[in-house]
Amino acid sequence: MKHPSRIPGSRWLLLLLMLGQAVLAQAAQITVRTDRNPVPLDESFQIVFSVEGEVSGNPDFSVLEKDFQVLGTSRSLRTTFVNGKIQRTNEYLVSAMARRPGRLTIPPVSFGSDASPALTIQVLPASTAGAAKAGKADVFVEATVDSEAPYVQQQVLLSVRIYHRIQWREASLSEPEFRGGEVLVEKLGEDRNFQATRNGAQWNVIERRYALFPQSSGRIEMDPLVLNLRVPSGERKARNRSPFGDPFFDDFFSRQTYTRKVVRSGAITLQVRPVPATFSGDHWLPARKVKLEESWSAPLDALKTGEPVTRTLTLIADGVSLGQMPELTMPELPGLRIYPDDPETREQATADGVRSITTRKFAIIPVHAGEYRLPEVKLKWWNVTSDSEQVASLPEHLLKATGAAARPVLPAQPGATSKPPHPGQLTPSETQAIPTISLPVAGRLPGGIDRWLLLGNILFFSLWLVTLVAWWRARRRGRSEAAGAEDSPLAEKLREQPLWKALHEAAGSGDAGKMRQAVLALAPLLWPEDPPRSLEGMARRVDTPLSEQLYRLSRRLYGDGGESWDGGVIEAELKKLRASRKSQPGESPRALQPLYPRA
Repeated sequence: MKHPSRIPGSRWLLLLLMLGQAVLAQAAQITVRTDRNPVPLDESFQIVFSVEGEVSGNPDFSVLEKDFQVLGTSRSLRTTFVNGKIQRTNEYLVSAMARRPGRLTIPPVSFGSDASPALTIQVLPASTAGAAKAGKADVFVEATVDSEAPYVQQQVLLSVRIYHRIQWREASLSEPEFRGGEVLVEKLGEDRNFQATRNGAQWNVIERRYALFPQSSGRIEMDPLVLNLRVPSGERKARNRSPFGDPFFDDFFSRQTYTRKVVRSGAITLQVRPVPATFSGDHWLPARKVKLEESWSAPLDALKTGEPVTRTLTLIADGVSLGQMPELTMPELPGLRIYPDDPETREQATADGVRSITTRKFAIIPVHAGEYRLPEVKLKWWNVTSDSEQVASLPEHLLKATGAAARPVLPAQPGATSKPPHPGQLTPSETQAIPTISLPVAGRLPGGIDRWLLLGNILFFSLWLVTLVAWWRARRRGRSEAAGAEDSPLAEKLREQPLWKALHEAAGSGDAGKMRQAVLALAPLLWPEDPPRSLEGMARRVDTPLSEQLYRLSRRLYGDGGESWDGGVIEAELKKLRASRKSQPGESPRALQPLYPRA
C-alpha cells in the first residue's frame, strides 16, 4: 500500500530536477572585457559585453556616464560550435573614452534582472599619453585662452587648433561647454587654415576662435573639446590596380579602409573675478578699448529757433558684446525739443575678438533764441589690458539759437523710423545688460525778447506740437489695433506658456543664471515697445518687492556671489505685473529713467 504512494513523490523530484537543469541551461552568463588595458586618457577604447543565453532585458549603459563618455554602441551575434552543439553569443560593443585618469571601475550594467560583473581598468594621464602629441600622433587638438582669470563679463578669447598630417573623413568638432557658471559663446569669423612646425615636423593646422563672456564670478570649467573623425586604418582591401594611373582612382580601386578616431583637447579652468571694488562707475563695462564720437549736421553757433539740428553719437567698444553696450540717450529739458532715432547696432569680428558699435541720431530743436550749454559727457569703463579704470568722454558744447523761423519746421528726422522721444527706447533684439549714458543739457533765455514775437512763436509751435502728437498717437494706435487683430487670446496664451514655465523652473532650481535668462525673456511681453535688457533696467521700472529682488539677483551674478534672492517672489510679482498689464491695456508702462553721469 505504501509503494504506490512513493511513485508520485519520485516523479515530483524528477520533474524538479529537470526544471532546474532547464533553468540552469537558460541562465545568462555575462562577461565584460576591454580591447586594451591600460588606456590613454585622450583615446577611445572598446568595452565588450558578451552574453551567452537569454537575458530578461536590454542593457542600460547610462551607468557608464559617470566616469566614461559613451561615444557609440553596437550589437553583433557570434555563432560557434562547441562539442557538436551550436552556441550563440550576443556581443554589445561600447565605444567609450575615460573622463579622468587613474584606476576606474566599469560598473555592473543591468540587462533587465541580469547584470554584468564590474571591471577595473587603468587610465593613463594626459602627460603619459601625450607622448603622441610630441610626434607620434597624426592628429591632436589644442585649446588655449588669452586669460585664465578674467573679470565677470570680460571677453576671453578661446583658440582651438587642430594639428593634422593625414587626410580624414567625416570630421566634427564639439562646441565649448561649461560647468560652474553661465558663459556666453560667440564664434569669431571663419576657420583659418595654415601650416606650422611643431617638434621639427610640419603640420597642417585648422584654427577656430571663440569669444567667451562669463556671466558670473567663481570657478568655471570648460569640458575638453571632442574631435570625431574617420582616419585611414592602414589596411587596404586588394583590388586590381586602377586603369587610369591616377592616385585618386588608385585609392578607390584599392578600397582604403577607415576607422573611427576620437581626439580630445585639454580641459580649461577659468577663475572669474567679480567687479573690482575700486571701480567707481555707475555700470560695469570691461573692455579693451572704448571710444565716444559725435558729429553735427550744422554749425552750433548759427542755429535758428524752430529748425532742427541733428547730433549723431557713436560708441565703439572692443572686447564687448552688443548686449553689454550702454544706451545713448539725451533727456528733454526746457528750451530744447529732442527727438531720438532708434539706435543702430552692429558687431564685428576682429583680431582682438568682438567689436561692438552703437550709433544713434538726435534731432534737436531750439524753442527759444538763446544759448544752450551741453556739458561734457563721461563714461567710466574698465581697461582689462592695463587693469585700471578709464574714462571715455565728449567735450562740452555751446549751442547758439537766434531769430525765429517763419513757421515751425518739422524736425528733419535722422532716420525713417524716428519718432517722439521715449526715454529708455530699446530694440527688442538686444537682450543683455545695458547701462545708460545720459547727456544733460542746460538752457537759458536772454532778456529783451519782443512779447508779441514770443507769443507768436509759442502759438505756432503749440499748434505744430499738437499736430505731431496727434499723428504719432494715431500711428501708434493703428499699430496696436493691427497687432491686436492678429493675436487671439488662445494664440497669446500658447505663446506665453513656455516663458512662464521656464521662469517657474528657474525659480525652483535656484540657478541665478537661468533665472536671469527667464526674467529677461519676459521683458518683451511686459514692455512690448521698449523691453529692458538688464535686471537693473527692469528693476528701475517696477516697485518693491520685485525691484529689490531683481537688484539682489543682479548682485548675486555680478558681485561676489554671496547675495541671496527669492525666485518665488520674482515669479509671483511678475505674474501680478502681467495681470495688471492685461487689465489696463491702454496704460503706458513706467518709462526707464535716464541715468546721469556722476559729477
